Amino acid sequence: MGLLRQQLWRFGNTVAGSRAWQCYQEFLRLGGGPPEKLAELSSRRLERLLAHAVREVPYYRERCRGANRLQDFPILTKAAIRDHFFELMTPALAAAYPDAGGGYGWVAVQTGGTSGMPTTVIHGPAFRDYGRAARAYSQFLCGFPPGTPYLRLWGSMKDIQQMRESFVQRAQRWVAGETLLNAFRMDRDRMRRYLDILSQSSARHLMAYVDCAAELARFARTAGIRVRPLASIMACAGTVTEEVRRLLEETFGGRVHNNYGSRDCSAMACECSEGGLHVYTNHVVLEVVDDAGAPLPAGESGRILVTLLHNDEFPLIRYEIGDVGALESRPCRCGSAFPRLARLEGRVQEWIRTPGGTYLSPVYLRHLVGVVHNPGIVRRFQLVQETPVEFLLRLELEPGTDEEIYRRVAARLSEGLQSVLGQDCRLRVRRESRIEEEASGKFLYVVRRQEGICA
Repeated sequence: MGLLRQQLWRFGNTVAGSRAWQCYQEFLRLGGGPPEKLAELSSRRLERLLAHAVREVPYYRERCRGANRLQDFPILTKAAIRDHFFELMTPALAAAYPDAGGGYGWVAVQTGGTSGMPTTVIHGPAFRDYGRAARAYSQFLCGFPPGTPYLRLWGSMKDIQQMRESFVQRAQRWVAGETLLNAFRMDRDRMRRYLDILSQSSARHLMAYVDCAAELARFARTAGIRVRPLASIMACAGTVTEEVRRLLEETFGGRVHNNYGSRDCSAMACECSEGGLHVYTNHVVLEVVDDAGAPLPAGESGRILVTLLHNDEFPLIRYEIGDVGALESRPCRCGSAFPRLARLEGRVQEWIRTPGGTYLSPVYLRHLVGVVHNPGIVRRFQLVQETPVEFLLRLELEPGTDEEIYRRVAARLSEGLQSVLGQDCRLRVRRESRIEEEASGKFLYVVRRQEGICA
């Protein structure tokens, strides 16, 4: 049945005018080939893209005439995309916009706006093909290539609005082998139903918003519900901390694979069975830079810049996606030719800058609050930087936690945080019955409310 679904997936893409299947085969070939061949291909594609952008796209023609290296191009921010939206289009796209026309062409995609105002970008057909292939290859790395049945804990506005899926949409889910569990509707009754489905379904793989999967795992533990072990969990749309990884693997049994991607850039990297977070360099180029935009050596954390190699209609070159991470120079034990990220450390928006000028990583803050000073009663927390000197620590505790215990833990957390934030900072602690995820399904442990705090 899996092979049949895979062939139907191939056939459906071909009929629609997509080359996703051929691109997926390229991922498979390159991953199993020599690293030098992959590096050469990536370099050629980047050189072609840069020349195309300077020649055809007004935004780059004006700013990058004579530039032939990636580092010669300016960093592209979300604000710049909003301010220069039409200048980033080729003349052909600008003449057609907003009429996408018929067939398999370009589409407008809006980001969720987690780190600010929503931003619209355009995906051309070639990029859409590689985006579909990248997701399929991520599934391959997680043990369930196209056609393999899997459960998907994902957001569905159609369900909330009680809209019925069309026959075509239901057929597409069947071909994909997908069973959808709505992550936007997770009350206690639904979570019990989801855990029943996990145990009863023949599908042994889960693709999920990482924070929603963690919430489901916590509920299973609190309710004393044991589920039949999964084979793998593809964790998406959030930061996979060691604490969350351990929670998911101990509760659901399967190996957690961190999948890195976004709506505006598609799938960009995914963990293999050996834990290597492989970057799809036939599809994207990732840089890690410091505050001044200079490249950082492998192992050092910095801002991630993304260059899309196949989006000719609306080139995103050195696009600051808003994430922080570090590159890895060593090859993976799995033998893949795709290079690796050493780690992802969350959103730039989640980094705290103290009045003394110190930057605090969200990974460090999650460990300090969630592990070091947590006696086991803190379910979730959110540290909000409201002004350069004012902070609010929101605590969601285990049900039934005594008020006296809460006060003791709050005092301990205040003392620990004050020591790293600085004595000039003012910190309030507030108990919450529930700290909600963002509209995108992501949960932010650290939030900056005031723009420019980390500028």
